[in-house]
Amino acid sequence: MLKIEKTTFKEKSTEINIRQRMYKGKSFITLIVTTEFFPSLVGENLVSGMIEAKIDINDISCLEALVGKNYKGDIGSVTISVNNDGIWEHQSCDSFEFSISKRKGRDLSFSLKTDNCNLKTTGVMVSLYSTSSTKKELEKNFDLRDFYDKPIVKDIGKSQIMKYFVKE
Repeated sequence: MLKIEKTTFKEKSTEINIRQRMYKGKSFITLIVTTEFFPSLVGENLVSGMIEAKIDINDISCLEALVGKNYKGDIGSVTISVNNDGIWEHQSCDSFEFSISKRKGRDLSFSLKTDNCNLKTTGVMVSLYSTSSTKKELEKNFDLRDFYDKPIVKDIGKSQIMKYFVKE
């Protein structure tokens, strides 16, 4: 269920990606949740768009540890992008609520609530990408059992990015 400004929209898809990075010896996780919604007639206007939430957490070391977590306040950012009759409008906020209720394989059920948006759905976890220097360092900070062993590795400047995909 997706409701924006008291209007209900039908979801097209919800994808969840995870970013892990090290800062001053500590592991930080960001969930990046992207939900697209189908066009709908609202009054005289055709409205569609997407919501992107970035939730910063640092107490997670595996996918199963996400279940039952509730976050509230300045925990990241939410951007609601709406195409209103061909004109894009964007709203951002840093204070919101995000709760995870259950996980089944790659599916993660959650709710996201801002002042003008209420989203309760199940998204598909796709990948974990990391700028940790080695696989060994990443494994010290995040359990990779739920991911395929072979990452995609790219060198960008002085950084190496490893992207692992969630197993089915």
